[in-house]
Amino acid sequence: MEAKQISLTLPETLFEASREYSEEYGYRTIQEFIVDLLRKKVILENTERYKEIEERMKKGIGVKRFTQAEAVKYLRGF
Repeated sequence: MEAKQISLTLPETLFEASREYSEEYGYRTIQEFIVDLLRKKVILENTERYKEIEERMKKGIGVKRFTQAEAVKYLRGF
């Protein structure tokens, strides 16, 4: 996996709070804390979104109804 570097500007109070939090919870750096925070945010939101989609599908809300052949064609983009 290739890593990308970004530059992030934080208000002083948020930076200090992040520094304190990362130290208190055992992160080696603020960067490590921010990466963990982003990872959790992305994974949790995707999981919640997928659960919501699955529930909607179970209830038949907003679901396209396909035969197996139509579904394959749809997924392939034809």
